[in-house]
Amino acid sequence: MIATAVKELIGLFVDDELLAAAILVVVALVSALAFFGAAPGWVIGLVLALALPAALAASVLRSARRAVRSE
Repeated sequence: MIATAVKELIGLFVDDELLAAAILVVVALVSALAFFGAAPGWVIGLVLALALPAALAASVLRSARRAVRSE
């Protein structure tokens, strides 16, 4: 019973595991670039501005394909 409640609680925040993983990878990459000074600030902002919406779009397309297949 408690395990089910915990699963449901986590499900409120992480509905799509692949999207959550993609966001974590992008943020880790950007933070590494910023930490080591490998890129100027505008590049880091640009990577975030492009990669996060791309991850969201990929997740939406994946969900749409799954919904079409299940019909």
